[in-house]
Amino acid sequence: MGIEQNLTAMALIEALFPQGKRLDKAEASSVASSVDQYFDSIPGLSQGLTGLLTWLNARFFMSTGKVFATASLEQRQTFLAKNANSLITGKLLRALETPFRAAYLLDEQNLKRVGTHNGLEVPSEVEQYRWQAQVSNVDDLESAQTFDADVVVIGTGAGGGAAAYELASRGLAVVILEEGQYHGRKDFNGKLTEVIPKLYRGWGGTVTLGNVAIPVPVGRSVGGTTTINSGTCMRTPDSVLKAWASEGLEEFTSEIMAPYFESVEAMINVERAEIKFVGEIAEVVKKGADAVGFTHSHALMRNAKGCDGQGLCQFGCPTDAKQSTNVSYIPRALDAGAFLFTGMKAEEFHYVGNDASNVKSTRVINGVTATGIGEDGVRRHLRVNADTVIVAAGTFFTPQLLAKNGISNKWLGQNLSIHPAGAVLGHYANRNFKNTATIPQGYGVADWAEMGVMFEGGTPPFIAHGLMSPFVGNAFVEFAENYQQTAYFGFMIKDTSRGKVRRGVHPDIPLLTYNLNKTDFELFKKAAHMLALMHLEAGADKVTLASMSGLPSVSNREELDTLFARKLKPKDFAVTAYHPLGTARIAKNKTQGVCDKNHQVFGVDGLYVMDGSAVPSSLGANPQVTIMAMATKAASQIAEKKLNYS
Repeated sequence: MGIEQNLTAMALIEALFPQGKRLDKAEASSVASSVDQYFDSIPGLSQGLTGLLTWLNARFFMSTGKVFATASLEQRQTFLAKNANSLITGKLLRALETPFRAAYLLDEQNLKRVGTHNGLEVPSEVEQYRWQAQVSNVDDLESAQTFDADVVVIGTGAGGGAAAYELASRGLAVVILEEGQYHGRKDFNGKLTEVIPKLYRGWGGTVTLGNVAIPVPVGRSVGGTTTINSGTCMRTPDSVLKAWASEGLEEFTSEIMAPYFESVEAMINVERAEIKFVGEIAEVVKKGADAVGFTHSHALMRNAKGCDGQGLCQFGCPTDAKQSTNVSYIPRALDAGAFLFTGMKAEEFHYVGNDASNVKSTRVINGVTATGIGEDGVRRHLRVNADTVIVAAGTFFTPQLLAKNGISNKWLGQNLSIHPAGAVLGHYANRNFKNTATIPQGYGVADWAEMGVMFEGGTPPFIAHGLMSPFVGNAFVEFAENYQQTAYFGFMIKDTSRGKVRRGVHPDIPLLTYNLNKTDFELFKKAAHMLALMHLEAGADKVTLASMSGLPSVSNREELDTLFARKLKPKDFAVTAYHPLGTARIAKNKTQGVCDKNHQVFGVDGLYVMDGSAVPSSLGANPQVTIMAMATKAASQIAEKKLNYS
């Protein structure tokens, strides 16, 4: 930053972070320096920051006739608060403020003052296992290599991990390709600035665009999104399986799927969360649920045997309690003889005769080429010859990979469902929820499940708590410092809205479009209203709806009903989502989907899809068990076919 921009930055910091009850007034020069150093480390970002600071000066001068850096503190705070919710200025201010907010929230002294942390001690060395010899990083490879296998699996998440294990355990030669890196518990230190770039694609910056911007974070490492999810495990609801059967997918009845669900649950150690590690939020939610007449509140089923409530599920489990596929399926697949290549992105499919352009007749696949760039800057090429290729690159990236390789189908990249989610915050002045020492999502209420609503915990880390705040100045500091007295609980809806996936301007950031339709938004509001009422009945001093537009807090039923009598819009809420599904759906025929009942892509022998993109519809339940069970079923059928032919 230049001198003028630096003065503007420090004036902005002073206005954003005044003295609070627990948190001290920000040291402007320290926060500015921290942001400046980070932005200088990434080409292009520094210019963007400088541009926004220059814009702030110009916009403030146009509004007040004064220079931002020399205006009074009251004038600066008034300007920021007044424009926080404006259509254009508000968004630009938010973009400018976010890095300074992050630096302030991650300050070690501030973390201590609110009783949280930015990391924990992890072992410098952990036990080495035989299966780790089956893992090769891009740097271990020569510039061009070729391998032969029975099956190639692209991706290591819920679908790829389950498929790889099923096939390798049957004695087939399996090669697994993973674009991300392998990270173990010694890497999961809870320091967000370190683990987010390791485990999240695009720093968690995948967002759907429409009548409301909806963040949909996805993983990129061995384990995929299972490494960063909350660990909630639910079977596919019977009503959903019946709906699939009515569309011609009779092979997915509850009776047929039961053994696959059981196999998955045994593999990943599904059991009910211990209330003592769920924390006080369980007591609060149960009290509120009982008061409104709900009867199905309970600790959630999770894949975290031996969980001790570290509160870091979304950032890699530091104890390996959570049985994400990097801990469960992938090591077992490697133990069974599979090979894993990390840092290698699948790029090109090979067909018999290499006829990728032949879209009229059935093609036959016979391999994949993956590429990766090593630390020395040299691009490596790895070709794997195989007559079976399983794509499990995730709901956002599987359709792009298929389209790039000649797959043409009207459903490809369409039919995106995401389970839109919201949160309601209860403020309890006399409680301490220990929000960084409990399971973030360990309790649920299922009374409205058939209606399409699941109430589930969703406590974010302190930095996310602060970054989601729509407030500025004193209100922001008060909100941030009351983190441990804030009870987070959320909900998700089984959406009827559908979106699209297309290639974006950057490989990590696809173009995602999704509009929350009227039916879904009415259900969203109904769920938010009920959850707010539960908090009030549980004794909350005040209740705040997660919102980027600063909806007012309420303290009683009358204020709550008055708030919901407003003409609310989707953009008034902080909508998030975590379960993208359906963009390469299985179906009875190619006029209804991309893959057949066995997950094979229509028109290509040997090419399969086994991840969230293959799931035909929205579930209304956390999807990892569904994806794993479907992949296990499809992979077992491939194994039986291959072994019977051999």
